[in-house]
Amino acid sequence: MLGNCANCNCCHICATRGVSCTPVDKENVLAQYTEEERKIMQAAAYVEATFYMKYTRLQETAAFARKMGYKKIGLAFCIGISDEAKLLEAYFIKEGFQVISVCCKNCGISKDILGLKKVHPENPVESMCNPKNQAKIMNEAGCELFVSAGLCVGHDALFAQNCKGPVTTLVVKDRVLNHNPLGAVYSKYWRNKLGINGDTKSGI
Repeated sequence: MLGNCANCNCCHICATRGVSCTPVDKENVLAQYTEEERKIMQAAAYVEATFYMKYTRLQETAAFARKMGYKKIGLAFCIGISDEAKLLEAYFIKEGFQVISVCCKNCGISKDILGLKKVHPENPVESMCNPKNQAKIMNEAGCELFVSAGLCVGHDALFAQNCKGPVTTLVVKDRVLNHNPLGAVYSKYWRNKLGINGDTKSGI
């Protein structure tokens, strides 16, 4: 049933047999895509098919941008991965792109002004994340592809919502699991801890 695909009992025939599990009007579905979105679909399919199991996500991002003819990439990164962001920017530049990079703490506005909870309440100053302004700076700079790298949950949503162009995620923040959110479901210990293993027993 569409809308409950995670619990599919049809063996995902949409993927394996090219058949919808519920009646759909294919023309209406395809009509949802604009000409620009179809171009993105073509570029995404090209990258997937050409570099399947060969390219890292970083390489795929550059390949996609190149296939789309983009020249300017916006890199919105978390201050916690500043060192990594420098390397990401260097790679994109090496690949021939202009990069506008903006860290999450841009403008240095205190959390106290908006009454936001601090990670370290004892600190007199803790700057808030500023995802909407990350998008604004990149929009004004004429970025064509917006890359989210390690932004907090929620902040990444605000960033994507305010970008005037396609957004792709390069890094997903997970401080506990070394930025690998799926580690929570690959690990028996974490499945038990999260209560999604069918029991509550401890495991390794």
